[in-house]
Amino acid sequence: MIRQTSGNDLRRQRAGRLAGALGLLLALALIGGIVPVYADGIPPMPMGFAGTASTVTPAGPVPAGKLVQAYVGTALRGETITQAGGVYDNLLVQGPGPGTVTFRIDGVLAQESTAWEEGELKSGFNLTIASLPTVGYNLTMAVSPAGTGNATDLTNTSPYAAGVGVSISAVAAAGYRFVNWTAPAGGFSNPNSAATTFTMPAQSAVVTANFAVGGEYTLTMAASPIMGGQAYDVTGTSPYNQGEVVSIQAVAASGYQFAGWAAPAGSLANANALATTFTMPAQNVIVTATFQVASNGGGGVCFIATAAYGSSTAEQIDVLREFRDGVLLESGIGSQLVDLYYRLSPPIADFISGNSFLRTLVRELLVDPVVWVVGAAGDIWRN
Repeated sequence: MIRQTSGNDLRRQRAGRLAGALGLLLALALIGGIVPVYADGIPPMPMGFAGTASTVTPAGPVPAGKLVQAYVGTALRGETITQAGGVYDNLLVQGPGPGTVTFRIDGVLAQESTAWEEGELKSGFNLTIASLPTVGYNLTMAVSPAGTGNATDLTNTSPYAAGVGVSISAVAAAGYRFVNWTAPAGGFSNPNSAATTFTMPAQSAVVTANFAVGGEYTLTMAASPIMGGQAYDVTGTSPYNQGEVVSIQAVAASGYQFAGWAAPAGSLANANALATTFTMPAQNVIVTATFQVASNGGGGVCFIATAAYGSSTAEQIDVLREFRDGVLLESGIGSQLVDLYYRLSPPIADFISGNSFLRTLVRELLVDPVVWVVGAAGDIWRN
């Protein structure tokens, strides 16, 4: 509780204390045997200050226990400690002068200054600083177990004030996967995400990225062409760790036959078997089952017509199959045309099958007219 004292009383008390301190110094200087005899006379009397110390942001008195220092030029000539309510006194600034007296509170330069004058007592000399220095806490990044990855402070401006959000990132070494973040204090926006934000506590902190053997990687199954069949992850527990063996299987659609497996990474136990195993690499991967038109005559399909009708069992497609088998495949030129069609049409059919407008357009303007012509001339080519 700050003492409620009138301005005059407070000034008298401070001035009295300063005067007493200066008088004591003078008495000591005059008593032989306590201080040495100065060849050049008695040293100059110090200048005294007393008053209050306050901050602009936040507005208010400086807390008790903060160091108040006085400089003449660049030389430190006196210091004292603030009391409750920001009060400071008995700040004796030694000479010699002349020079300008400047002040620092907790290392921060005060706005006020004055000329040094020997023996001058300045009671009620109030000091103001913009704000006290922000306390910073060190952030240290660590990895557990050692050598299993890297943990990085992306903000990279440690030390930090309490409450500051720091961007951090973890990257696993080969053969390991990120597990989570831990710290003795502070908080994470998501401790299970390799890239997240850490909120600094009011203390220095060590943030640890924890890793474990293996990695979690996604396995995606695909078929080419899309209407050729289905590819299945039989194990069905994706994501998988590096090196984990996964059972896979391909099922061909009507009119197609399985042609083999393909993957950009990892390894297949048997790339030509419908049912086989795949060993996961240290990355996300797509394993593709490739299909081709069945080689046994009537089993083949028309890619573009199938895409247009959305099914390989449409009645119109049966007409086209019959024409292919009964007319085109019976001649050398016709067989070459069929082979060329089967090599060029799958990507076109894939594109058409993914767009309902194109399917309708191709069906009504191309396939339906062809089916009508082939069907109308059926009596001729069948005989």
